[in-house]
Formats: sequence, C-alpha cells, structure tokens
Amino acid sequence: MESKIIAKVGNKELTNEDFQLFLASVDPNIVRHFMSQPNGFDTMINEFINQELMLQFANKENMREDAEFNDILEKTAENLLKSYAYQKVISEANEPTEDEVKNYFNENLDEFKKTFVNASHILIESEELANEIYSKLLDDNSKFEELAMEYSTCPSKEKGGNLGDFTQGEMVKEFDDKVFSMKEGEISEPIKTEFGWHIIKLNKINSVQEPDFDSVKGDIKKELLRRAQLDRYTKKIDELKELFPVEISL
Repeated sequence: MESKIIAKVGNKELTNEDFQLFLASVDPNIVRHFMSQPNGFDTMINEFINQELMLQFANKENMREDAEFNDILEKTAENLLKSYAYQKVISEANEPTEDEVKNYFNENLDEFKKTFVNASHILIESEELANEIYSKLLDDNSKFEELAMEYSTCPSKEKGGNLGDFTQGEMVKEFDDKVFSMKEGEISEPIKTEFGWHIIKLNKINSVQEPDFDSVKGDIKKELLRRAQLDRYTKKIDELKELFPVEISL
C-alpha cells in the first residue's frame, strides 16, 4: 500500500511512514509525554519537519564533506557495526528445547517455590527517628502496632502497620530480601529503601506454594537462551583472540 504524503519540505515529500520512523527514533517516554498533551501531536509533527529542515540545510551547505562530520560518522558506524556483529553472534545460539526447559525446572524446584508471609512495618522518613523507634522495640516489642499507628507514614498505620499477605517479588528489593530472611515474630533493624526507613515485623509464614511448570516455563526459556547466548559470545571472543592477539598495556 502506498504511503500517505503528510507534508512537503522544499521539493521533498514526507510520508506517514517517514513520520513513524521519526517517532521510533525518539525516546518513548518523550513521545508519550507530548502525545498526552492537548497539542502534543502537532508538536511532534513540527519537530519532525524541523529535523527535515536541518537535513536540507546540511545538504545545502555540503556538511557531508566536513572532516568533523566524517570523523563522527566513522565512529558511529563502528559502534553500529560492533552492535550488529554482537547480535549476529548471539543469534547463532540454539533455542532451548522443551526437554532442556523441563530438566532445568526439575533440577531447580526450590528456585520456583513461592513463600507467602504476613508482615507489618513502620515506615519512617528519617534514619534517626527509625533508630529511636527500633530502640523502643528492643525494650518492648509488644508496642509494635502502637508505635506504627503513632509514627508510620504508610497508610498501613491504621492497621498497626500490617501489610497483609504477600509473596516474594511483590515488595521493593531491599524490603523483600530482608523480610524473606526473617523468622516468625522477628523484628528487623531499620532497612532503607526508596520510600524511607522500614522497621519490619514478620508476623507469620503462611505457606509455601509448589511451583507450576506452565507458569514458569517462559521465564526458564529466556534464562536458558540468555545463558546459551552468553556462552556463544564467550566462545567467539576466545576464537577471535586466537586470530587477533590481545595485548593490554596499562
């Protein structure tokens, strides 16, 4: 199907396909930002045309002949070629077979088990105050809910800091790593995350959910393919070092 002409700059006709290629070259976050604005589409069209104007200006001034441009062009081409060569190499890696995926699953069952817990926390903005509250809990841990309701900045304070039931991977990493290393009834020292300082209480380890093959086989395939690609890349690098000896002088 013939592309629709959406603009003309000088003697050059610009098509909808050209515009889509332009959008693909822009950071998706920027595109989403402008497209969400009332006149965002017009802004993107105008920038698309502005860039074409700059291209025609560069051609008019014969900037392709500039030595500086050609230096930049050569470096850019080299970087693209490196990336292209890398993609070619890892594309030679074999996709994991169904048997390989099943074997990995059976050999790593513990990796796919999900532990469900019930935990509470007190979220504090300052480390100093978090340490003060933690000291109080060391003296009397029965005051956890009371202190959560008094000091926590999390909406869970209304429930004495209780976050309900959750499993691994649902919380931010620092919180997740800590809570799933704790024992029932244990209270943690203050833990820093992007949200502030947390004092965590592990109320109960509820259950362990046995892994289901169908729910994780997609992730296993990705992991095995990643490993195969890394192995293929590493072997190619070793081969190339034989062809092109490497000497490092630091």
